[in-house]
Amino acid sequence: MIDQLDRDDPLGTEMVMLALTAWPYFPHLVSDYLGPYEWLRTARMNPVDRHSLLSRALRLAEAADRGGDAYVALQTRAIATQIEIDAEPDRFTYLQLVERLLSCRFVLPDPDEVASLARDVDVLVANVSSSGSDAVTRWETAATITGEAKWDAALDAYRDGRRYARERFPVAFEERLDIGRTSDPITSLHLTWREPEQMVFEVNVAIPRTRPTIRYEVAHNIYPGDYLHMAVLTQRTFGKEGRVAACIKLKNAPENVIAEGIEEVAPFRLDEKGEPRQAAIDHLRRMGHMSAERASQELDRIEHPLWGTYQYSYWLGRHLVAEADALAGSAATGAEYLGWLYGGLHVPETFLDDARRILDRSLVT
Repeated sequence: MIDQLDRDDPLGTEMVMLALTAWPYFPHLVSDYLGPYEWLRTARMNPVDRHSLLSRALRLAEAADRGGDAYVALQTRAIATQIEIDAEPDRFTYLQLVERLLSCRFVLPDPDEVASLARDVDVLVANVSSSGSDAVTRWETAATITGEAKWDAALDAYRDGRRYARERFPVAFEERLDIGRTSDPITSLHLTWREPEQMVFEVNVAIPRTRPTIRYEVAHNIYPGDYLHMAVLTQRTFGKEGRVAACIKLKNAPENVIAEGIEEVAPFRLDEKGEPRQAAIDHLRRMGHMSAERASQELDRIEHPLWGTYQYSYWLGRHLVAEADALAGSAATGAEYLGWLYGGLHVPETFLDDARRILDRSLVT
């Protein structure tokens, strides 16, 4: 099987092997890997110097360009950029990093949209009945849950999402997911990879969250967000179609833009009426009224040379996926569109053009 993958998709295979080889030196490079375990073992066998990794990445990007594989070319250039900034942390500005890592053109958020979000926050603050310097914190704390109540709320949200995935999501997949608890102090709940090939949904019951926030986090990370996306990519795009690049999820790479866009739009797919306002308000409550500790954590991420640029993928990705959904109209719930959205290998610069081609093709057929 492994030799066949290499013969059928040599560029994708080399990209995966490059990422696996570089991963021990660059811990922010890979998020999940569900390809052949033999490749992971092989990549770890022999130490390499970082200069050779950079040369290898640049050669692969050029080969992918010549071979017409834009996805592999752009993903590989993101790997090269991470190697470059490890050697020279101040080499690129923030905007340069956004455009190099995510393969997109940085566009400032629309001022009217930002103003609208600010007005929503003002409305929420006006609903706080108490007063004093910690009024917002006390108001938010009163609505949060921890312990078994949080565990039960997370599982309820998971079951609702799984019901959507089984009954309404038109792309076939098999759930291969463990569920457990974590004590990671910066994690409320998340999807994480465990070697050799297991995806785990973990909940930290000690970190307080409101019930609406828990529902959002589960939708974003599990169904119909990150886990469902990974399941379609690895089981269909890699397992059945043989696109090797689909077996690995990189961090700080072009794929993250559409991946995070899928996850940001995911909570709204659970609403059959398509009325996301309340979910958006719940999200803004969480984002607009942080504790000092939480705000500090977010600031640390923003200031990090890689995580800081990654934040832009949420903003841009949400807009791109929402625009593609709007273009699709009633077809946005259909098998062809969702199969392409969840199973395609996407980069920002070609995403909407690809969406139009898929939709035009569906009209013809």
